[in-house]
Amino acid sequence: MAVESTMAAKCTAEFVGTFLLIFTVGCNVLSGNAVWGGVSIASVLMVAIYALGNISGANFNPAVSLALGLSKAMGGPGLDFRTVGTYCGVQVLAGIVAALCYAVLFWDTFNLAPAEGFTFVGAGLCEILYTCMLCFVVLNCAASKRNNPPTDGNQFFALAIGFVIIAGGYAA
Repeated sequence: MAVESTMAAKCTAEFVGTFLLIFTVGCNVLSGNAVWGGVSIASVLMVAIYALGNISGANFNPAVSLALGLSKAMGGPGLDFRTVGTYCGVQVLAGIVAALCYAVLFWDTFNLAPAEGFTFVGAGLCEILYTCMLCFVVLNCAASKRNNPPTDGNQFFALAIGFVIIAGGYAA
């Protein structure tokens, strides 16, 4: 039987995973890596999920944490809302630290805005749809008791989650 990780270990895992994800996104944007950027980001996310998922659940995104909180509130698997709030705070902090790190590394930053030819409404709708897809895949592949029973040892969930990022990165 596995020992439950401490909240400090869980928060550290969430910080490291979120940091790696946001740092990779920033480095890809600032280096102009349009061709392999989606695969790079998805690969880092997948590896971080495999490495840290057994510690914290590997949410690495406030939307995923919130989805898991709502799932638990409806009687399914997931997180209590105190943990959701803690994870979201840690994830935001990790994102800010990662942004500072890639800004120092490249000595440059970027504005979060739609690319030329796209509107804020279109970009926002795309973000909402792919975030919902990400949460859907997490809930059905990683958190689902039916699709991922404790006795099965499913190890494909991180790959499925990574492919959502590839789909969003290249379709958007």
